[in-house]
Amino acid sequence: MAIQARLRTGVVAVTGASLLMGGFTSAVAAPAPQGAGAATAEAAFVLDADSGTFGAPKASRSASARVTTVRSHVGTATDTQVLAAGGQKAVADVTLASSPNRAERAAWAASSKFVDLSWPDLGAATYTVYRDGVKIAETAGHSLRDTAVVPGAVAEYKVFGETRGGIGHTWGLNATVPAADDADTLAATARQIEAKAKKYSKTTVVWRSFIRQKWATVPKKLGSYSGCKYTTGYKYAGDNRGYSKKITGPSFRAGVRGVVHWTKSEYELYPATGWTKVYKKNGKYVAKRKAGDKKIDFRTMTRHNGKTRSVRGTLDATDPFCPKSGVRRAGIGVTFDMRLARNGDFYATGKYRKAPDHELYLYGHSGRKHSTKIVHQSRMSSLLCLSQPLCDRGTIGNSGGY
Repeated sequence: MAIQARLRTGVVAVTGASLLMGGFTSAVAAPAPQGAGAATAEAAFVLDADSGTFGAPKASRSASARVTTVRSHVGTATDTQVLAAGGQKAVADVTLASSPNRAERAAWAASSKFVDLSWPDLGAATYTVYRDGVKIAETAGHSLRDTAVVPGAVAEYKVFGETRGGIGHTWGLNATVPAADDADTLAATARQIEAKAKKYSKTTVVWRSFIRQKWATVPKKLGSYSGCKYTTGYKYAGDNRGYSKKITGPSFRAGVRGVVHWTKSEYELYPATGWTKVYKKNGKYVAKRKAGDKKIDFRTMTRHNGKTRSVRGTLDATDPFCPKSGVRRAGIGVTFDMRLARNGDFYATGKYRKAPDHELYLYGHSGRKHSTKIVHQSRMSSLLCLSQPLCDRGTIGNSGGY
């Protein structure tokens, strides 16, 4: 599989929170199963998404319970604050909260006894909250307190909501829980958050679309309607694998790898497609072709500042044995927008055609080591979805099968 690296600089003006591909109907994300260990309550430290700051008073909140900033820590990799409200103190990471795009603003505030999460209300009926991959709550609000925390530990949260328009929004937040709540410990925790983020020199974004099966056949319903060269009596070689957290290596139909550097403005693009191989039903090899990668792209959307950066990825790859245009066009279609933070926090939104299987990962590089964060995994609904008119679109953030 040939992979071409493209080093890029420059900035593209930010548009809406997501790009929507036409010709589809919306789909609802399947929720993950309820997990154990959930302990949630109303948050006291809530970010005001309109201003991107803590401290905007609620009408029902007394003056003594309002959030005040005790100290701000402006670093080269993160921005944190020590906050107080009604006798409680917490350390908060506000790196994502400084985003110019309201939809991207989210934050966490933690004491040794709780983590308060808050995110912008973008119109979803409910928001589903996961801690370390386990579902802990569903809420119609846009904030939550998690009291099932361990002092001194790091908890990884993901919040997912889908609007009535079928747009998925996902926020990922890594909360560092202080060991204690005294002023010195909270200040030390803020310095710890900054030091950890500074270790990351770059973040890699990887999207891959792959066929899970060893063999795939064109459904009879498509047959001659699809206009594809090989349908009845033929089969296609799949990738014969499940989800893979590897940065490179596993086989896929179409993918993009983008690299954002935190110490310089350049970024890298690696677009790629895999060979589509056709066989007779009896196993006799017939032909192979590779789809073009000219419509596979990754680019930064904001200027380099060493802390956060917005990126956009697109994949538009046509089955090389099927029509390349018109209503019978078949292939892979994906668009996603992300705000990346150097500390590993992120916001993501986007759409994809629900075939084949898909996966989206973030990798934070610290020297030769890297962390891995699962942003999206989904299984295809049907091979019929490879045909443009017969495919619903899914939203970034839902995981598992349909």
